[in-house]
Amino acid sequence: MSTNKTIWSDCRTCCRRTRHEVLSQHVEETDPEGYHEKFTWQIVRCHGCHTFGFARRHDDYEAIEWDHDGEPVHEVSIALYPSVLSEHKPISETYYLPALIQKVYKQTLLALGDQSYVLASIGLRACIEAVCNHLNVSGSNLEKRIDQLFKTGHVSNGDKRRLHAIRFLGNDAAHEIKEPKASDIRIALEIVEHLLSTVFILESKAKSLDTLAENYQDFLMLINISAKSLKTSNAISLSSLLGRRRRLIKQDFDEFEAKLKEDINSGAVNFLKLFQLTTVSGKEVQLYEVDPSKAVDPNCDIPF
Repeated sequence: MSTNKTIWSDCRTCCRRTRHEVLSQHVEETDPEGYHEKFTWQIVRCHGCHTFGFARRHDDYEAIEWDHDGEPVHEVSIALYPSVLSEHKPISETYYLPALIQKVYKQTLLALGDQSYVLASIGLRACIEAVCNHLNVSGSNLEKRIDQLFKTGHVSNGDKRRLHAIRFLGNDAAHEIKEPKASDIRIALEIVEHLLSTVFILESKAKSLDTLAENYQDFLMLINISAKSLKTSNAISLSSLLGRRRRLIKQDFDEFEAKLKEDINSGAVNFLKLFQLTTVSGKEVQLYEVDPSKAVDPNCDIPF
């Protein structure tokens, strides 16, 4: 039953402080003649989104502080369950993240919500390590692996410098048991969330957009998508097969086609067959037979 009382509290769904209705509470207070303190346990519900939570307030009347007006006030601490990271909106589309990286990220958020900043620093560093592992980025230590993330084009030079800052933060926490400032750990969290969003979430979403084919795997995916949607059964050149997607291949087209022929002959690519050479405007052009049924669904993550 509601107590008709409201409090301001952080909401894990609204991701900010909101008014909460106190549905029920239990209070225990010690004898003022001894060590005077009071514990208040409350079941609360956000007035905005109606999310339920549990709050524990501790009033320590023996720990006196002074407010901005010079008036004495006692120490008050509030813990929320499940824990809430104040004024922070976590990544909502974590299903785009690889399972292990998703787990490390969520556990790091729990540590931050509990103000366990040493553990959270190590967790943020572990997020970077997990990203490197998933991308098969090599290096004898994290410093070299972060540099390799930049060299392989996964992050910008600015991102690289910021990731090194988190590496230092994590090293201090792990080796020197040094707790970072709350403001520093929040900045580090933003950097890691930017990394996860850029490398995994935006990359997955961008698959529906036309992007340049920068390597052979990208080229092969374009060929695959084009073959899957092909309607004619006639032999066809690669340029005709690609159609408007041909503009996405700015360079190395001849090298990519040569590698494709090797893969067709070896059986690595089975939805195309070499048909015959023909001459177009004085240039030899290879024609291919296409079997759309053997092309992989472009929405599937199965690699070639």
